[in-house]
Amino acid sequence: MYRGRFAPSPTGPLHSGSLVAAVASFLDARANGGDWWLRIDDIDPPRHDLNSFISIPECLLIHGLHWDNDILLQSKRHEVYEAYLDRLKGEGLLFTCVCTRLTLGKLGQCETDCASRTHSEGSLRFTVPSDAPKSLDDLVLGQQTASQLPNNFVVKRKDGAIAYQLATAVDDLDEGYTHIIRGADLLESSFRQKAIQQVLKRPSPQYGHVPVVTDSEGYKLSKQNGARGIDVHRPAQNLRDTLSFLRQPAPPEAIQHVADVLEFAQEHWDTSALPAVSCNFLTR
Repeated sequence: MYRGRFAPSPTGPLHSGSLVAAVASFLDARANGGDWWLRIDDIDPPRHDLNSFISIPECLLIHGLHWDNDILLQSKRHEVYEAYLDRLKGEGLLFTCVCTRLTLGKLGQCETDCASRTHSEGSLRFTVPSDAPKSLDDLVLGQQTASQLPNNFVVKRKDGAIAYQLATAVDDLDEGYTHIIRGADLLESSFRQKAIQQVLKRPSPQYGHVPVVTDSEGYKLSKQNGARGIDVHRPAQNLRDTLSFLRQPAPPEAIQHVADVLEFAQEHWDTSALPAVSCNFLTR
């Protein structure tokens, strides 16, 4: 059975770019008769905005995006992540790295002899196997190739925090997602996560990457660069703007209620119409 998800980080209120990812993943799940789950990716406490643990679910509900599970928190999974790290270490795929940003390669990989040494402190890095997946058939972008997959990448930071790539790779397996619809800025991450999933000998979900919303200067909207939170007092219009961005059929003007807008959008959901580009600009 189809199972999708939306997995925001609790670093502030949802903005229009977040809503695009949420709506796209929700509609794809519903149009395929599947479940849609909500997970809060809270593995980086210094960046958390405590209000967003409440505001994010509330914003989704205001826009009619109802999830089918109890909200999942990555912060509850630390022991599971450590178990996976032990497994990867036992297979000789992890090493401790003491490099700084100044000494890393252009793809962020360790290029010194850390892998051949025994360091007591540092970040844990995953060695990408030579047979790691270098291509994927993206549900939106079509066939994609990883032309610059690094030789290694961080799975546990020096400060002890579990890295996004490891947590997301194993959570997406353990939680049983069949389809991951998310922003195109995470396309490169999909290859890293597929590499981990292949080593664990479990099939990866199918991936689809929708355009990233940018500002008028071409920069991706994000909480870090001050993107404004969604105006929750106009949910139906927010949904219309989002559907327009995704090049989906416009609901008739007579449709005013959020639930009706989503019902129309679900019935007319067309993945072939989604823009096959890495980013775009939401004009409204």
